[in-house]
Amino acid sequence: MKSMRVAAVLAAGVVVLGGTACSGANSGSTASGGSSTLIRTPVIADPPPLDPDVYYQPDGLLIMTAAYEGLLRYADESTELEGLLATDWEVSEDGLTYTFTLRDGVKFSDGTPFDSTAAKASFQRRIDMAAGPSYMLADVVDMQTPDPQTFVVTLSRPVAAFLHYLASPYGPLMTSPTAVAENETGGDRATAWLASHTAGTGPYALTSVVPSSKYTLTANEHYWGEAPQITTVEIPVIADPSVQRLQLENGQLDMVLHGLTKSDYDALAQGANTEVIQQKALVKALILVNPESTVFSSPEARIALNEALDREALTEDVFGPKGTPSTEYYPTGMLPDGAVPDKPALDPAKLAAVGAKGGDVVVGYQAGDNTVRTLTNQIQVVLQNAGLNASIRDIPASQMFGLNEQPGQRPDLLVTLFNPDAAHPDTWSRIYQYTDAPVNLMDCSVPEADKLLDAGSEEPDPAKSEELYVAAAKEYQKSLCWVNIADVNETVAARKGYSNWHNQPAWMWDTDFSTLTFDSQG
Repeated sequence: MKSMRVAAVLAAGVVVLGGTACSGANSGSTASGGSSTLIRTPVIADPPPLDPDVYYQPDGLLIMTAAYEGLLRYADESTELEGLLATDWEVSEDGLTYTFTLRDGVKFSDGTPFDSTAAKASFQRRIDMAAGPSYMLADVVDMQTPDPQTFVVTLSRPVAAFLHYLASPYGPLMTSPTAVAENETGGDRATAWLASHTAGTGPYALTSVVPSSKYTLTANEHYWGEAPQITTVEIPVIADPSVQRLQLENGQLDMVLHGLTKSDYDALAQGANTEVIQQKALVKALILVNPESTVFSSPEARIALNEALDREALTEDVFGPKGTPSTEYYPTGMLPDGAVPDKPALDPAKLAAVGAKGGDVVVGYQAGDNTVRTLTNQIQVVLQNAGLNASIRDIPASQMFGLNEQPGQRPDLLVTLFNPDAAHPDTWSRIYQYTDAPVNLMDCSVPEADKLLDAGSEEPDPAKSEELYVAAAKEYQKSLCWVNIADVNETVAARKGYSNWHNQPAWMWDTDFSTLTFDSQG
């Protein structure tokens, strides 16, 4: 769902970390489930190397967020910031200096202490690795550690989203400097070791890796917080969502965090032993419009498309309870409600007038996503009913994220799901809409919006900054290069009996296993 750095897959074989690998058999589970201390939840493929300063994709993110923590996080079901490894923070009036008070008594999973020196080393490693998520610290020019619990960061210019970067699941994660030093090989900053090991402060540590088969997390004995009831998380690699659903129904899995279809969720919601949990998420289903499209190059044609889409019907048919029709231009919670409303009139006649002139339209979507394919089918019907000759093309992810560099491969319309890196509007527009942004796949340029976005980022006064972001959003909206359909929830299918679910909306395909409790009678 975002541009990703290509990484090497883990070498074949079994990697056992810190003791005996855990499995369903040796942890007391059965094929029918029932364990109160074990969760089994799948990923669709081996994640790329798990280096916390390189990892930058949603599938497999649950390993990173279980093992590592940042200075801040989002409150449960909210986009409000709260402390995690930092208990307090102050920002200078000029927006350049951030002073963090760090939590006392925290240890890494290797037993070494977390303090300001470790925080500085973690920030510096993120900067030095220079991978995709390093952009979040690009403006750091100085770091000071006046005492073990005080960490001071100075920026070269104000960055309005900086605190949100620190709460992002892709933000700087605290990593044991001792583990890095002890496992460095040939000056690699331990990146080879961290590809299949963890060294964070989170409630779990990675204890077994069986490539193409299963990853195992075990409760971190040095965790500073309350010991979790769930002591083992097994993550099998299961590529086929239909197999995931079958194994959940049969008790071989405990939950599926994403990837099933509306019909799957409808059936599981009615199951005797399964239920479906909806969680807030910063995800938009939308259409990217190619500004060079023969049919949709004109503003009038894009207005016609925007007003031909019955968002309520599309959302109900494709997402059901998993989604709500889009009413805000950005994902809900990134700006105050109503700041940039997104409620176009419904007028199919305008698109029919465009279709009366004829024309071929290619509608692309990311291959392998059945929900997006279903939405694409519905949009194809809207276009055909308007008289356009609409065809569908599935686009592999590797090709899709290269479209901004391959204009000849761009379809007229591209249907997709997008999420930001954090709950701040800058991490939406600067990734997807800014001229030359990494995931501005249709190469749409709105220079006035870009100027406002830059001004908002460098404005230290939060209220004035928000006004500039609102103005930028309105300019991007006017272009109609990005046409919203729905806000989409995180939808978890699980065995009945789990409670105390916690969710951070900016975190994708994930849940907080450490807060969950299980009651077989629940």
